[in-house]
Amino acid sequence: MNTYDGLVNDYLRAVEQALAGVPANRRGELLADLSEHIAAKRAELAPDQETEVEVRSILELLGDPEEVAAEAMVDAEPPPPPPPILIEPKKRSAALIWVAVTIAAVATMCLLGVLILAFFSVSGSNTSGEDTPARPKATVPAMSDSVAPTLSTPPTPTHS
Repeated sequence: MNTYDGLVNDYLRAVEQALAGVPANRRGELLADLSEHIAAKRAELAPDQETEVEVRSILELLGDPEEVAAEAMVDAEPPPPPPPILIEPKKRSAALIWVAVTIAAVATMCLLGVLILAFFSVSGSNTSGEDTPARPKATVPAMSDSVAPTLSTPPTPTHS
């Protein structure tokens, strides 16, 4: 390891931190390309020409890590849309069964309510007594004048 590899590693680490919002696989591709580019520029230098100043100048030509990351994010493909949420077939059939059972229960309760209402309205309006034995009606004798009660008045005293 060259003594200037630390400078390159620090630069690549700063770019990686700036790419935190990019998916890991795309971030790895960008960092590998950047690393290859730096290695190619360093290989162009003669071994005795590679100095700290030369390595820093290569990194400065690439640009600030934040700017490199921003440019890479613009060039990056947008993430694929999330897959649609689908209900699994087993869950779908179970949900359909529950819906059918609920509808059947509500329909049964409505029908039962109508039947009960009909029963009570028919049995309450049955005053003819067709289903029950006839009861004799009570009769009240009519009052005639001859039988009418008379009010007695107390005798009045006479003074003679």
